[in-house]
Amino acid sequence: MIKKIIINIINSIIDSIRPLLGPSGCCIYTISCRQYTKIILQQKPFYLSIPLIIIRIISCNPITAIFIKIKNYFIH
Repeated sequence: MIKKIIINIINSIIDSIRPLLGPSGCCIYTISCRQYTKIILQQKPFYLSIPLIIIRIISCNPITAIFIKIKNYFIH
């Protein structure tokens, strides 16, 4: 019950800041932040999940996507 409430709160936050992170097609991750939130809250304790979710949301932006593409270009 409490996890479902937390997931709903986090999803609301994700939905509210999503437009600030750039177009949805530039995501560097294969699963969405919503799916990641559900998975991480099911697999890890709450006190570990929240920092991981915050790091994920912060790292999901167009600038990070550009750096990842540049890195992949030079490595491969």
